[in-house]
Amino acid sequence: MSDKTAKYVGIDLGTSTSALAHVRSDGNPEIVSNSDGERLTPSVVFFDQFEGVKLVGSSAKDGGDPDRTVRHIKKHMDNPSHVVEIDGEKWTPTEISALVLSKLRKDCSQLIGRIEDVVLTVPANFNELARKATVTAGKLAGLNVKRIVNEPTAAALYYAHTQSVEGRVLVFDLGGGTLDITILDIRGDSVDILLSEGARHLGGSDFDAALIELIGEEYRKQNKRDLVLNESQRRRLLAETEDTKKRLSKLNTISEKIGTDDVGLAEVKLSREAFETAIDGLLVRTVMLTEQALRNLSIQPSDIDHVVLVGGSTRIPKVQKLLEEHFGKPPLSCGNVDECVALGAALFAQRPRRVSEVCNHSYGTLAIIEDSSTGESKVQNSIVIPKNTPIPCSMSQTYITSEDNEELIEVEISQGEDHDPRYVDIVGKISLKVPPGRPAGCAVTVTYSYDENQRVRVQVTDEETGIQEDVDIEYNGQGVLDEDEIQRKSAYLKQVKIA
Repeated sequence: MSDKTAKYVGIDLGTSTSALAHVRSDGNPEIVSNSDGERLTPSVVFFDQFEGVKLVGSSAKDGGDPDRTVRHIKKHMDNPSHVVEIDGEKWTPTEISALVLSKLRKDCSQLIGRIEDVVLTVPANFNELARKATVTAGKLAGLNVKRIVNEPTAAALYYAHTQSVEGRVLVFDLGGGTLDITILDIRGDSVDILLSEGARHLGGSDFDAALIELIGEEYRKQNKRDLVLNESQRRRLLAETEDTKKRLSKLNTISEKIGTDDVGLAEVKLSREAFETAIDGLLVRTVMLTEQALRNLSIQPSDIDHVVLVGGSTRIPKVQKLLEEHFGKPPLSCGNVDECVALGAALFAQRPRRVSEVCNHSYGTLAIIEDSSTGESKVQNSIVIPKNTPIPCSMSQTYITSEDNEELIEVEISQGEDHDPRYVDIVGKISLKVPPGRPAGCAVTVTYSYDENQRVRVQVTDEETGIQEDVDIEYNGQGVLDEDEIQRKSAYLKQVKIA
């Protein structure tokens, strides 16, 4: 191993696979293979019960016990209460992700030198909790996370570097767990994000689930009996469907040996047409989200100069066909759609361009709003920073107190686009103690600051007294670690055997 320290490292911590890239001396990025000789490391962890080893990657996929195998943990990064319990030990999504990052750091350092500073990527629609959890995973893995960058932005940088893509670009990023649709302008060294839309839970894993249902139907039709799946059997079959899906992207008809020891093995024929029909509802949703993105910018498909593909699920022929039909031109593919995010992150680490991002969620507070037409007052979500506002930014809104003699003003911090409080998340609360005996109608200003890493800080100021409180948005739950816990768990993970 070299004793040098690697520079300009980018990591794509993906739902299905992860990758690490660095920039070579000639200025071009390249993927660094893991110790198994693979460019992509499956984001899968297997907890061995005999030697205490944590297998990560392809060896974990073949671990043999679905109940001890963790997949798609990235889909839970925004859930502070999600834990996986194995052998009486609880693991949060952050800690499991740290095992994947530790594997990449350890393996890749053998080829490019000690890895410390990195740029990590996240889906554009990740909320603040998921972003913080990703940064924490990097810390637990012994990495210094210099910056997080949105996956579509990183991919766009790679396309600009390798294919000289410029102009108004739509990045269609359909990965293992999420769909991101980002529209941006690329002009020379400047990248201006205009809008990001998408779905937190729409991607390859959903296609896999639909494929399992299709396999069950075809098994029943062709063999006159049900393919009985308990949870363990379902997980095992789910692990095999990824290869089936890839074959259906290349062949019109395939044949699979399906079954278990209980029901017996039987041959099942699957057609690409049947698979596309099974996922039609999901594909329609991707088109609707694309149309929504264009509408929100008040532009037409013809206003897009390039559509670029990112994520392994864009290899599905029907996805490419739908995009070509919608935009009137075939989308661009760099070939390595699984790798371009990591490669773009490495480029960003080398030379951070002037990237103007937008906030991907609205932030505000719950307030009593009067309807001017009816005079009726009710609690609504009052948005202070609208979604897709260029960042970094700081915005304020002034409210008035509604009751006499209020001594404690409580401001609930909301995240979401709906005005109905039932359909937004309350992600924090600030309490402001003010002098007693005041009448209703005192002014209180709420200021939201949104930084380049899409972290949010809130300040509440009582205008009469100047009393103010401010706080970073924090979350409670087993998945949220404070600095002491990060240090302790980082030291613990250093002792964990990862292979």
